[in-house]
Amino acid sequence: MDDSFAHIRPYLDHEVPEAIENLVGALDWESQLGPFIGNEKADGLLKGIRGLQSVEAFQENLSRAFIDMLLQRTTEDVSVSYASGFEGHGVLFISNHRDIVLDPSLINMALLSRGESTTQIGIGSNLLVTEWVEHLVRLNKSFIVRRGGTPREQLMASAEVAQYVRHVIMEQNASVWLAQREGRAKDGDDRTSPALIRMLLNGEHSDAWNRLKVQPVSLSYEWDPCDGMKVRELLIRDANDGDYEKALGEDERSMKQGLFGWKGRIHVAFCNPIAWQDPPEGVRPATHLASQVDKVLHESMRTWPCQHWAAREWLRLSHDRGVNWPEDWTPDAVDAAVGKACEKRIRAIAESLTDLNASEETVRLKWCEITMNPLLNSVLAGKATSVTA
Repeated sequence: MDDSFAHIRPYLDHEVPEAIENLVGALDWESQLGPFIGNEKADGLLKGIRGLQSVEAFQENLSRAFIDMLLQRTTEDVSVSYASGFEGHGVLFISNHRDIVLDPSLINMALLSRGESTTQIGIGSNLLVTEWVEHLVRLNKSFIVRRGGTPREQLMASAEVAQYVRHVIMEQNASVWLAQREGRAKDGDDRTSPALIRMLLNGEHSDAWNRLKVQPVSLSYEWDPCDGMKVRELLIRDANDGDYEKALGEDERSMKQGLFGWKGRIHVAFCNPIAWQDPPEGVRPATHLASQVDKVLHESMRTWPCQHWAAREWLRLSHDRGVNWPEDWTPDAVDAAVGKACEKRIRAIAESLTDLNASEETVRLKWCEITMNPLLNSVLAGKATSVTA
């Protein structure tokens, strides 16, 4: 691999043993993982990675084993669908963004089940809060997307990432995963950032885009383990004209909650690749392509009963259908058990937010908005694939 990418690329095989030693010695991993997967399994994982000599072996012996155990404990079911134009290697996967660890892990597990290699994963430098986190992600085939800096430094970092993505896809015939935007969709409204598309185009147009073989992947989570944290942040933003300052350690708590919290059912949908389309007059190419990615992602979303319940409740409390909902559309009726589960979740979140002095109705509306937005986007895209039980 070109040494010019050494500071951002994943580790190479000869770098693995030293990185593992640094990782294992950084924390008391048994006490960290024991409460979630059991001390015996945690001890087995740790013993299993010592002596590994390659990134592939690390992913097979630790990453895959850990994700398997995690999904068994935090999900009811994981299903996968593949479009007719599915390609498993030499492509750029772009997905909606719920969890920086689990999103690409779900895609990788699906690829492995088809006999394909795992993707390289783009991860923001803002999440690399300690040295051991960087060791962990680079052992897991992640490359670093530099965040922050001056406008010139940001421009240079974007150009570097665009060059690196092309290097992986076109020269190595390997695949890359990128989230559709920087940061998770806190309000559940999944939108691709035109800035991401501009970065990938890097001043070029149709041929450059088509060579990337951009393949959207929609990730549909039934329950959001971080919904309480998101409600808190959005209510604070509402009260402070959009301003919000993260508390110390908030990113780490969010990552842990997203991993170990209950997610119910998950559906992973690999969509057909998106070829270059000339934009309409007056529309920038990046904006047009971002909207095409959104359309495909929204159409392929699997929707869930709790989202229909949230839509019904939001419409009841907002006293009108709102400006976005189609006038001739009505949320599905849901089982009483779903309503009870939603009510229990809202009450628990409201009790955790007493310091904000927000009424339960305010909390309820915000939770319903976050929960129903994937359904709203699916409906507006014209294809809501609903699971009603």
